[in-house]
Amino acid sequence: MRGPAMSGRTVIKVEGLTYSYGPLKALRGVSFEVREGEVVSIVGPNGSGKTTLLKCVMRILKPSGTIYLDGKRLSELGMRDVAKLAGYVPQEHHPVFTYRVIDFVLLGRAPHHSMFSAPSRKEVELCMKVLKSLGIEHLAERPYTSLSGGQAQLVLIARALAQGAKILLLDEPTAHLDYSNQFKVLKVIRELTHSGRVKASIMTLHDPNQAMLFSDKAVLLKDGEVVAVGKPEDVLTPERLRDVYGIEFTALRHKGISIIIPYL
Repeated sequence: MRGPAMSGRTVIKVEGLTYSYGPLKALRGVSFEVREGEVVSIVGPNGSGKTTLLKCVMRILKPSGTIYLDGKRLSELGMRDVAKLAGYVPQEHHPVFTYRVIDFVLLGRAPHHSMFSAPSRKEVELCMKVLKSLGIEHLAERPYTSLSGGQAQLVLIARALAQGAKILLLDEPTAHLDYSNQFKVLKVIRELTHSGRVKASIMTLHDPNQAMLFSDKAVLLKDGEVVAVGKPEDVLTPERLRDVYGIEFTALRHKGISIIIPYL
């Protein structure tokens, strides 16, 4: 179900990334690359450093090590410059105000404005086009707080696209979604990336099967360290998953698709 192997240039490069919360070392020498056209899944148990890694790439946290974002050294970029390059989609978002969806998506244009400037008519039209491209233009006048989990996740992605982000960073985009909405959101992420509307996407996932189906590369983490990087079927093996999660797994193949299940 994945696209052909990607061979574009490097869009994100992470070298020797280390980050600590006080005495707790959350990341330990993490290194990997993301190439143009790739959807990359960061897989690992709770506490393995997945969310911390995304926040470091977005410069929300400042780690030791080196990160290159679209060829630019992250430490030399301002927050506004980072926001123009990468869009961060959190697991959950609870706005203080009851924004209409169109107004919430317009917030993505903030990095392109001075403090007191207002969105232009063209920007409103741009945001409506983004909503339409995701099939959710009918939600434009709805309060953001009234949306279902799947709708809200698509609106968060719309805000990142309206921002002009070349790279999507998504923290557990399927969290709290039903089975149908999980696949809808993951298909949107894959299509946006493989069509070239964004250069690359990184998402954190718990389910190795979703990583198998929707990503071109997997990064397996354990205790803040990279266990393996590569094609999902090469990385997410029963042996490695057993070592990471501490339970037995078995692998099946159906119509050319690898499926990982816990061994009962």
